Amino acid sequence: MASECERTRLIGEIARLMKHESMPDDARAAALKLMGWLARRMPGECAHALGVEEARVRQRVAARLPAPLVEGAAPRARRAV
Repeated sequence: MASECERTRLIGEIARLMKHESMPDDARAAALKLMGWLARRMPGECAHALGVEEARVRQRVAARLPAPLVEGAAPRARRAV
């Protein structure tokens, strides 16, 4: 898709320009906003799921572990799953 290639090229060009330390903060904020707008999904484009399952596993494991003990603090009760 030509628009996808153009969108990717524009994001890369903006990122390249942002490497310059002389870029004013207002221009940098505007560039980040434009990059975010360009990076949004196109109509009909599926959201990626990279890292979603890993985050869910990490969350389940963390819910089963007791909270770290802090000196002077009472231990917290474990949450029911």
